[in-house]
Amino acid sequence: MRKTRYADSMPSDADYAAYVAYQSQQQRQPRTKPHRLPVGKYALSDCTYFFTINAQNRRSKPFYNAALARGVVVTLLTTAERHNWKLYSYCLMPDHLHFVAALPEGAVREIDAGFRGIVPESILDHIAAFKRYTTTQLWWTLGGRGRLWQRSSYDRVIWYDDSPMAAIRYVLNNPVRAGLVADWRSYPYAGTVVNL
Repeated sequence: MRKTRYADSMPSDADYAAYVAYQSQQQRQPRTKPHRLPVGKYALSDCTYFFTINAQNRRSKPFYNAALARGVVVTLLTTAERHNWKLYSYCLMPDHLHFVAALPEGAVREIDAGFRGIVPESILDHIAAFKRYTTTQLWWTLGGRGRLWQRSSYDRVIWYDDSPMAAIRYVLNNPVRAGLVADWRSYPYAGTVVNL
């Protein structure tokens, strides 16, 4: 066995410069924000979820396309009905979607999640199907390319002893704050489904 001298194992100046450049690049890369809760918490029915899902390319404001916007709202309402969500409010803005929803009480269905194994079906699974459908059946059909939605969503959990009214008001008044309408009731892509 050949002995390696210490000097032979030292990185060269070029190797060190490449390492420093790599580290600098890694620090500039945006980090994906993990969900705040373990995935299993998204299957609970004793809380309300407040989601914001951004369009992949927010600058292009894809939901100014009325056919796409109507289709996304109909798909959201259909998803809520199919999975028995209590959908309190929703608002589709030109570049993002807000909604406040709760899962139904009762037994949680388990699904085969591939490499994650058998897991409780959660609202994240429903949203993933919603995003797939609106991308492939609406966005691509209308001539869009690539992904419609960003991979992650921004979400908050409102526990059972807290009222979701502040989140519901925030969602409904989004087009008012953006200067799109004077009253949220006149905005065609916002509404309430379940009253408290």
